[in-house]
Amino acid sequence: MMHRKHRNGGHEQGFTLVESLLVLSLVSVILSFTILKIAQIEEKHVTKNFFSQLTNDLLFAQQYAMSTKRSVAITFSTSNHYYRITQGSGNELLKRTYHEDIRVDPRTMGTLLIFHTSGSIQKSGMMGISYKEQENYRLVFQLGKGRFYVEAI
Repeated sequence: MMHRKHRNGGHEQGFTLVESLLVLSLVSVILSFTILKIAQIEEKHVTKNFFSQLTNDLLFAQQYAMSTKRSVAITFSTSNHYYRITQGSGNELLKRTYHEDIRVDPRTMGTLLIFHTSGSIQKSGMMGISYKEQENYRLVFQLGKGRFYVEAI
């Protein structure tokens, strides 16, 4: 530490430039490791959060159709990474965007799902969903009561 003599005869203590730079560089290294860890954690939760939100939204659409006695449509825009839930003649209930690295393949379901007033789905089938072409899932809709489930493949 550097000691400087003050005008009134006392000593003023302070840090040298080298000490300050050393502390700042250590703090920046520690922060960079923390930011990298946060990015890895976020990466692991992208699909988990997507499926949690999607299943909640599908259940919402199903319940809304049953409670209002009017069918509800879920339309996927796979190229723009969003889906919207509408009722009647375009009355939008919800529009949800999802991560750009998530790919939705309509397969046998198509991009339009419809829940009837009974809560059943218009047709059964499945959609393929992948994340960064590494994680692959199937969203399967069963005919009858409007049940669906997600499975890893």
